Amino acid sequence: MTSAQSRFIDALTASVQADDGVRAAWLTGSFGKETADSWSDVDAHLLIDSAKFDEFHGNVETWLSEIRPLVFIRMMFEGRMVNAMTDEAMRLDVWLHEGDSAEVVSGETRVLYEEDGVLSWLPRPGDGLTRKAAAELLLREIPEFWRCVSMTPVVVGRGEKLVGAAGNSFILLALTNVLCVASGARRDRGVKALNGFLLPHHRQCVEEALLTDSLSPDGPMRIPLRLARVMREYGPAICEQWEVAYPRAMEEAVVQYVTQELRALGYGSVLEELG
Repeated sequence: MTSAQSRFIDALTASVQADDGVRAAWLTGSFGKETADSWSDVDAHLLIDSAKFDEFHGNVETWLSEIRPLVFIRMMFEGRMVNAMTDEAMRLDVWLHEGDSAEVVSGETRVLYEEDGVLSWLPRPGDGLTRKAAAELLLREIPEFWRCVSMTPVVVGRGEKLVGAAGNSFILLALTNVLCVASGARRDRGVKALNGFLLPHHRQCVEEALLTDSLSPDGPMRIPLRLARVMREYGPAICEQWEVAYPRAMEEAVVQYVTQELRALGYGSVLEELG
């Protein structure tokens, strides 16, 4: 931990211990799993007495600011989560729970404060990915990947470079979600921990697709084609690994359409990226 992280967590612990409306406080995320580093967000949870919840909720910005000055705050998920940043640029997600008790997960929770008996412990899920979860992800992400790739001629033809750059981020996210399934590990962390769930050769392929010649004039249109080549190479095998039908017809239709349109637009040379 950095000194800023340590100071905030210590101050948060002292504040919840002194507040008779808070019945328990705990950390999840990387701090809950004891895998945090100096770049980790602080994911905190507060269990608030029902009789005092509305008052606490209404004053939560002041309450947090007294722990550490804030430069940003917003309420999310119908006001149940505070997304904030301190004056030291430390990122906070503070979840507000109402009631007399709460469930926490063994191995993924660091308790800061607890009144007697208010927390009940659930077993930690296995680290392995279930077949159901893998199938749901593949059936969702692969069609979305090809749908976004099919938009490449649209942004090229309209000259929408910013739209294309934004679209490439969606294509990248869908592809990496699919590739993560190949490891068989349950992905329990966000995109900042992506590398830990990618097989090394998959990560290398994607990095090369993004970085190679990315600053050339036609680089932005080459990127989705390079990512498409990675999907064509590894997607069917990953689907076979998890006994999921790969959408071959959709892939073929998209590749045919993109090839036809880019040639018509005078960019036939970039099609070499499809392999």
